[in-house]
Amino acid sequence: MSGAVLSLLGTAGGGGSAVTITVSPQFIDAYNAGSASAAYQLNLNGKANQSINGGAYTLLENWCVPASEAGNYECYATLVSGVPDGGSAATGAWLALTSTRFWSVTRSTTGSSEVILDIGIRRVGDPTIIASGDITLYAEYF
Repeated sequence: MSGAVLSLLGTAGGGGSAVTITVSPQFIDAYNAGSASAAYQLNLNGKANQSINGGAYTLLENWCVPASEAGNYECYATLVSGVPDGGSAATGAWLALTSTRFWSVTRSTTGSSEVILDIGIRRVGDPTIIASGDITLYAEYF
């Protein structure tokens, strides 16, 4: 379900508000004449962000609208290829989005490194993945 968007009516509390969950495919690329890094973050405030070469995180999209519902979801990162940096969130396990999760790749010698993740999101306690997308992290040291 790559790049899926799902709107759900109602919440666990029985309210009538709609929740929209989005995971758009992303290509986050970093180039530097020194160490280069690219990072992707699912924030507990409902935002998906990127960071290039250690800079501030900037908004890619709102993965959960309204943001107040973000804590009711969890993510699963399937490693398609590459090796994420140490300190990155786990792959191959469901992680609660009550905490911010991030994955990164860094290249510290001449050349390039790439990590491809398939990120899926589901409501806590529900086995159905409601949105997913491929996230490519690319870092090139030149």
